[in-house]
Amino acid sequence: MNNSCEDRTLKLKVFGILREKLKSNTLSIPINNNSISLEELKNCLKELDPHLSMNEINFVFAVNKVICNENVKVSSSDEIALIPPISGG
Repeated sequence: MNNSCEDRTLKLKVFGILREKLKSNTLSIPINNNSISLEELKNCLKELDPHLSMNEINFVFAVNKVICNENVKVSSSDEIALIPPISGG
């Protein structure tokens, strides 16, 4: 594993099943650089807690209220949200 999960902190908003599993609507992720790609962040989340089953939940990232692909870099000043699939009718 690379060392992309240690020093600074990203605050993430979580919704839906992710919020239910975490029993919280926010999550703090430490990182060691000023910024991290969403792909690196996703890997950190998968390693965070096996009980969260992040490998089994599909979700998208929204950065500053815009859905983004995993190549986007984020920093602690960004508003980051994890949005799971939404169903309804």
